[in-house]
Amino acid sequence: MRKQNRLEEQEQSNMNIGTQILKIRKEKGLTQEEFGKIFHVTRQTVSNWENEKSYPDLQILIDISNRFDISLDVLIKEDVKMVKTMDKERVLGSLKREKSVIDFFTGAGTGIVISCLFSADTMVRTVTIVLGVVMIGIGWYREAKYDKRLFRYMNNEER
Repeated sequence: MRKQNRLEEQEQSNMNIGTQILKIRKEKGLTQEEFGKIFHVTRQTVSNWENEKSYPDLQILIDISNRFDISLDVLIKEDVKMVKTMDKERVLGSLKREKSVIDFFTGAGTGIVISCLFSADTMVRTVTIVLGVVMIGIGWYREAKYDKRLFRYMNNEER
């Protein structure tokens, strides 16, 4: 009995975005269709938001916040699932950006070194090869750090 009461309390305290949208819509006396027109979405989309089948994008959440004078904290922070989803997307985005930087260093460094192999033997060529090797080294070093972060992220996702 206690366990069930605690679960009900948690569910009530963890209001989600769908519940908030439904509450806002009902307080303002709007149908799903009218609410959808305000934000240029269909009635079905509003229904999906309210039933937690999908989430509005961040811009729409900001528009809802501004239009109905409600804090984004109320809309987002109380929805544990939404916060986890946003955190996941943020981490994945930073990993993707890091990967592109790594690819730049290793790719550009390799290209520089290979192109220098076909040029005449001069001091400029030697300096350029050293620069290319340094770029490859930076790419490899950053890739090792990237791999550690990726494995840490994957281990956290499994839990």
